[in-house]
Amino acid sequence: MWHSSLAGRSRPALLILPRFADIFQQGNRWLNWLEKQPEGAVRPVVIESVTKIMACGTTLMGYTQWCCSSPDCCHTKNVCFRCKSRFCPHCGVKAGAQWIQYLLSLVPDCPWQHIVFTLPCQYWSLMFHNRWLLAEMSRIAADMILEICHQADVEPGIFTVIHTWGRDPHIHLSTTAGGVTSGHTWKNLHFYARKVMSMWRIRGSVW
Repeated sequence: MWHSSLAGRSRPALLILPRFADIFQQGNRWLNWLEKQPEGAVRPVVIESVTKIMACGTTLMGYTQWCCSSPDCCHTKNVCFRCKSRFCPHCGVKAGAQWIQYLLSLVPDCPWQHIVFTLPCQYWSLMFHNRWLLAEMSRIAADMILEICHQADVEPGIFTVIHTWGRDPHIHLSTTAGGVTSGHTWKNLHFYARKVMSMWRIRGSVW
């Protein structure tokens, strides 16, 4: 017979995860990697974003100094400014949460469906060197959903978010699971993966 008990066991050691800035800075990792890249291979906005992440919360971003109002107290405290970059794990999370709350105040309170549109790896380089295609990619995805809805006499609510973090650009599309008909009534509608996938493959191959 096997018996297990947590009694008497020591607690696991606390796992301390490094900050993004620590990963970039350790052993001069970021600069060493950057120097090995061909000229123009890394976009200026990427270099700017990483630089901001490494400087976030340090005196490099500037700071404000707080002092005690009592003339007999010499204690001071420096509070460093944040980078406010949307790619910063600290600042971006806060900005993202605020954006979500703002969006929730605009969209209708109804069932929603989430769809992710991706591209084959053969297209990644094309998107990297032609950033304007990102907006086109988003438009095509939204137009597909609108086409399905209009065939069902439904006017939906749609918003898209473009993700470019990493090598594979993709679109996150959220749509109301239905919409308002020409008769001003609500009609439920589900977007089936097989149909959406088939349309996306055809529209995406036009590029």
